[in-house]
Amino acid sequence: MSNGTPGKMVKGLVVAGALLMASGCQMLQSMMPAGDEEMPRVREGTLAALPATETRQVQGIEAGSGPTDDVSIETVMESYKALLPLVDDPRKQVTIRHRLADLEFQRAERKMADTAVDELAGAIEAYQRLLSEYPEREGNDKIYYQLARAWELRGATPQQLDTLDTLVRRYPDSDYWIEAQFRRGDLLFIDGRYREAEQAFDEVTLASQERMADASFLVNAHYMKGWSLFKQAQYQEALFSYVEVLDLVMPEGQPVEDVDQRSQTLIEDLFRVVGLSLSYLDGAETLQALFRQTGGRPYEILVYDRYSELLLEREQYGDAIDVFGAYIEDHPASPWAPRYHIRIIDTLELAGFTRTVPERKDDFVSLYGIYSDYWQSAGPDAMGFIEQQLEQLLPELADRQYLLAGESSDQQQTDDHYRKAASYYAEFAATFPDHPRTPERLFLLGETYLELEDWPAAIAAFERVAYDYPEDTVAERAAEAGYASVLAFREYAKTWNNEPGSEQTAYQELQQLNRLRFANAFPDDPRAPAVYYIALQREFDRNNWEETVNMAARLVTWQPTPPAELTTEALLLSGHSLSELARYPEAEQAYRDALATMAEDDERRSGVRENLAAVVYRQAEQLADAGNVEAAVSEFLRVGTVVPESALRANAEYDAASLLITANLWEQAIGVLTSFRQAFPDHELIDTVPAKLALAYRETAQWERAADELQQMVALATTPEERRENLLIAAELYDQAGNRDKAIDTWRNYANSHPEPADVYMEAANRLAELYQEADDTIKRDYWLRKQMETVDRNPDAADDRMRYLAASASAILAREALARYDSIRLTLPLNESMTAKTDALERAVNAYKKTASYGLSSFATEAGYQIAHIYGRLGADLMDSERPTGLSELELAQYELLLEEQAYPFEDNAIDIHEQNIRRAREGIFDEWVKRSYEALKVLLPGRYRKEEVTSGVVYELD
Repeated sequence: MSNGTPGKMVKGLVVAGALLMASGCQMLQSMMPAGDEEMPRVREGTLAALPATETRQVQGIEAGSGPTDDVSIETVMESYKALLPLVDDPRKQVTIRHRLADLEFQRAERKMADTAVDELAGAIEAYQRLLSEYPEREGNDKIYYQLARAWELRGATPQQLDTLDTLVRRYPDSDYWIEAQFRRGDLLFIDGRYREAEQAFDEVTLASQERMADASFLVNAHYMKGWSLFKQAQYQEALFSYVEVLDLVMPEGQPVEDVDQRSQTLIEDLFRVVGLSLSYLDGAETLQALFRQTGGRPYEILVYDRYSELLLEREQYGDAIDVFGAYIEDHPASPWAPRYHIRIIDTLELAGFTRTVPERKDDFVSLYGIYSDYWQSAGPDAMGFIEQQLEQLLPELADRQYLLAGESSDQQQTDDHYRKAASYYAEFAATFPDHPRTPERLFLLGETYLELEDWPAAIAAFERVAYDYPEDTVAERAAEAGYASVLAFREYAKTWNNEPGSEQTAYQELQQLNRLRFANAFPDDPRAPAVYYIALQREFDRNNWEETVNMAARLVTWQPTPPAELTTEALLLSGHSLSELARYPEAEQAYRDALATMAEDDERRSGVRENLAAVVYRQAEQLADAGNVEAAVSEFLRVGTVVPESALRANAEYDAASLLITANLWEQAIGVLTSFRQAFPDHELIDTVPAKLALAYRETAQWERAADELQQMVALATTPEERRENLLIAAELYDQAGNRDKAIDTWRNYANSHPEPADVYMEAANRLAELYQEADDTIKRDYWLRKQMETVDRNPDAADDRMRYLAASASAILAREALARYDSIRLTLPLNESMTAKTDALERAVNAYKKTASYGLSSFATEAGYQIAHIYGRLGADLMDSERPTGLSELELAQYELLLEEQAYPFEDNAIDIHEQNIRRAREGIFDEWVKRSYEALKVLLPGRYRKEEVTSGVVYELD
């Protein structure tokens, strides 16, 4: 550290990076946020990495007295110590002592860096002695600075803070003041004294600006001031500090990527902490107010952008949308406005909030489309982006409105949708007049106008497609549009009826010109001859059936001879008209005549034959409507005779069968249906045949066949519930038919496939147990008995009374078998072996009956009670009846008998207790067979209490 005395520099040691990191780590730990706050990162350009003010080099007393690179600090110190007694000047003595303190500090600092050994005491004591002896000496600020560094290396934060406090208080003009004040703020922040830290950092910002100091202090002071405010929950004020930082590190017009790497990291951190602060406030509203108050900034869009990204990362989609909307509100003319509008749409779709997406897209078209104010002033980039979006949005919105119109049941809403669709189609054509898809959009525009019955507009749109574009650019669409205009004119003509005669004539002339224009423009179009044929067709379309029949007869002899197909078509129109007049026999003849004029290879023959079949079919319907079932059935079946290949044949035979079913002519219906199934296995109605046959078979008591049809219905079922119901009915019918094997297979299939509803599953399992019982298959019977119990045990609260009954019944059957096994075991010698088997069987039987009783049904609970008592009583009796060992003396035998009685007594006592519990059910109104049997058992077990004779007194006739 220089004091102005000439001399060579004694080179100081650079403070080790590890010690500087220690300071940074302390600060980082203090800034660790709570809850969902984010922690500021340790990075270049921030507090944790700020460099200390350059350590001053120690100079010698006289020129040439400083050490060379090869001279150690210790050697220099020894030289100074030797020199000190020889110097008489007090000022030079102080200077030497100061140099010795600095050298001692450098030595200790190096020692700590190399070995982590603390030998700072000497330097600290030397500095403190100098300050104590010369408190007013010029240059003491440098000693305080070095002393603060020494305390920092020791980790003595209170002493360090106290030293820095003294430095900034006593030496406001010191070169060390800004750094000292900054490090005070650092320590105060670490200590959680955020208000004091804020004040310290604020003074750093003011001093840095006044003294034009190192910009890193100014930037980081604003940054840490913001964090200090943040820690005090003063989020709004913190935002202003962050803006100050961004103003410093992002000069106007400079993009983020052009900022140095250190500042880039700081900027990105700032964007995140700004987002965090906004999250504690009112989000987009606060951000909007911030820049309204501070004024626009070149980086404003980046703040909005990073904040929105943070919100999207957190899936706060609504808040992100508010951010986009706030920016658009304040910057409607910005190139980013249309992009943020699209971001709103993308975010809504990402979040699944699609209800308002169409409205947002509509707003985009309104705000930025060709008819908007924005369009008139948009720059090339914005225009390119907008056109790219409109190219997709306009067709999408138009098609959506068209689809909604078709789905709407309200005529007003339908028309509104079509009008919106038309506006989008028209705007697409106006925005992209040379786009390859524009003719297609115009065609759809014409169709939309057709739906709105705006015939002139529809005709104009179709004619643009047909005649305003080169034919090679629209190809077949041009002819389609031209013909559509003919059809539109036809519909337009329907609106002329109320017009004066002269007006109608003018309209008809325009319509005729339209027809001729189509025919001339597209002479090769296969529909062109039909346009000339329109007069007759027009009468047909107007439902003038009699006139059509008459005109058709004339057209057959027309000169010059029209195309042969028109002649044939005239006959066909006659047949159609006669059909419309319900003159089906005449229509049948007209179709026969038309067929006679056709070549055998005429492709229309099949269609005409279908029409022929149709009129025969209609005759059958007339007979059916008249109630003539037999004749109607005959006519339905005649369809197949007249036109065997007709598509109506299958329907006709199906209708014949349906008619027979409605007439309850079951056997005939069965015959027609089975023939239908054989002849038309791929018919669309084939899947309905099993249901009809099942009904017919059931009505004729053919249960097994009915069940077989239901099995097919199971395979055809479209829903699990339908499959379940059909399978259930099939199982019941196989039962009814007495086919046990099929019944078992079907019931088992049902039970394995449909555990729900549980009550039906229980019935299926119960029936399976019964069927296996009939088949003497007790293993499978027991399996299904247990399935019933498991179903109720799995969810007892959901079981109804019937389910509990079935479960209890199943349990009782299994318990009775366990009882039978118990009863079958005799107590033989050696008694300990047979007794073990007996007691094991007892435990299983008792547990089985306890399980039965647990279902809470009195009829089974009383049986369980009786049988458990019986089991215990039986064990006592069996003990007394067991074999006696041979070779016992009379005394030994008596003792053995006494021992048996002692063993049997508890079992008998248990039996009595359980029987008494069972008979108490009589108080609850339960007096069934098992309660009675418990009473009888108690009469034997406790005759003194339960076999008492009723005492009655005689009748008294007289009184003495």
